[in-house]
Amino acid sequence: MKVAIVGYGTAGQASAILLSAQGHDVTVFEKSPALGPVGAGFLLQPTGVAVLERLGLAERAMALGQRIDELHGATPRGRPVMAMRYRDRRSNCFGLGMTRGALFELLRDAHHEAAKVRTGVFIAGYDAETHSVVDHDGTRYGPFDLTIAADGKAAVARSVERYLKAIAE
Repeated sequence: MKVAIVGYGTAGQASAILLSAQGHDVTVFEKSPALGPVGAGFLLQPTGVAVLERLGLAERAMALGQRIDELHGATPRGRPVMAMRYRDRRSNCFGLGMTRGALFELLRDAHHEAAKVRTGVFIAGYDAETHSVVDHDGTRYGPFDLTIAADGKAAVARSVERYLKAIAE
């Protein structure tokens, strides 16, 4: 199956790894001219940790991050507004605090160039008739059997959403 993934962030990288491992022909489109992490640190929730386990990367991720067992939040005056213990959900459940750079490199290194990554290509839309993605200059790429919008708030996700609404009416 030919797969297009729009966006090379965490979701795009993980999708490329999983689909390439299943033998699919994957092309990733990234609008940035160079691949690299965007943002600072974050808290990876238990579902994200489970994805890393499936990818065989959890042990390395744990070495790069910090296990988080509880979260506490308070107002500026000290009134508690949140107290969450991951273990209350299930035993051995936890989050993982890490930098985006560390996760980006972990996923990039696991990727092993299994998917083609096209940088500097800003995908602005999706053509449902030709099953192609279209960049901001009007160049079409495809056809693809599956297109995954992993680009956050970028235009392609909204184009697919508009298309789905249109065919539902």
